[in-house]
Amino acid sequence: MALFLQKWDAPLYNFAIDQVIWLNILEFDESVYAVRETSDAEQKRRLLLENDPYGYWIWWLRFSTGFEALIKAVFLSNEISLISKNDHLKKGVTGSEKLPTPEAAKVYGFIKGTRVSVSTNVWFQQELTRLNINHPYEINTGTLGKYKNNLERLEAKSKISRVERIFLKDAITVLSDIRRNVDAHVYLKSQIGGSINGDLSQLYIPSANILLLAYQR
Repeated sequence: MALFLQKWDAPLYNFAIDQVIWLNILEFDESVYAVRETSDAEQKRRLLLENDPYGYWIWWLRFSTGFEALIKAVFLSNEISLISKNDHLKKGVTGSEKLPTPEAAKVYGFIKGTRVSVSTNVWFQQELTRLNINHPYEINTGTLGKYKNNLERLEAKSKISRVERIFLKDAITVLSDIRRNVDAHVYLKSQIGGSINGDLSQLYIPSANILLLAYQR
């Protein structure tokens, strides 16, 4: 069975927007490639918490995931690859790292039967060939921090300015430290739905809009 990725950045871009505007607390204006809070965003946040005690946590998780997918789409659309190879499949049904539990090992055996193909994207196929990636689960797209530390490569292609690079780097640092790495991996009882000192409105939304424009350039 083959998985055809084709132009992978486009599905990532669409996925990113879908996650960022989940529940329509934010909206996407395609005419100017920008996201913004809806006029009734605060009311929607209150309703979210009333209907789901973990609603804020889920909203931030999806927003952070969408933001990460967006920056990866921008890099891939500009043929900047930060992909590496996962060697998970060594844990399959044969070899020195074979898992002793048959039910676990057979999952890797099945995955090895799925191959990845991007024959319509010459550059991306060359990247997978260079890394000897043959299966979709061997693709490691890297962390948000890895992309933050390579923003100079977008600047070098004139996709973002120096000022935008500095702003993005700081915004991603705050997003990772406060929202992504805490809200996504540790549940804290005191959920914060809106901005912490304006982090959503003053940092993340402007950063997302920089990336949305960079994708179109």
